[in-house]
Amino acid sequence: MQAPDCAALLARCQQRDERAWKELFEAHFAFAYGVARRLGTPPGEVEDVCQEAFVVVFRKIGDFQHGRFSTWLYRIVANVVSDRHRRRRFREAMRSLAESVLPASLAPAPTPEAALQQRDAETAVNRVLERMAPKKREVFALYELESLSGEEIAERVGCKLETVWTRLHYARKEFTLIAEQLGIAVERSA
Repeated sequence: MQAPDCAALLARCQQRDERAWKELFEAHFAFAYGVARRLGTPPGEVEDVCQEAFVVVFRKIGDFQHGRFSTWLYRIVANVVSDRHRRRRFREAMRSLAESVLPASLAPAPTPEAALQQRDAETAVNRVLERMAPKKREVFALYELESLSGEEIAERVGCKLETVWTRLHYARKEFTLIAEQLGIAVERSA
């Protein structure tokens, strides 16, 4: 979608035009979906993440200032993904604590969904991405998977260019370390 068309569409959305909302959703859903996947969202949760992100867009469209909508949407999707990762880690910590405190006979049985997730392993890259620190994962995904420039990444994530390069350096090291821990071979560059 070209900028003038997008600006007009956003103006209509700010006026709560229902057709404009549908057009905005349809025009940007694939982008949001791709961002959510590249930031490590499990396949079964990607659509939920996108819907949550568009609910935030709907609530905050009045706050949107002039700029690139895709950059704003990216930040919203990244925040939703980050919140979900944080909640997942909290649930896992609570489950682990409960299992260590409760006798085995009282521990909750794994849900069918959890059993299915254990059987259906994620792809190698997504397994690694899910374990990376959020800020490193974000820069790594944008640079290595989306092929954005350092400047584009700095604009999207709202940091200095030097910070992008530093995070990318450490993200590559973390990616390699996690992959090795998981027994996944990583091709090293010369």
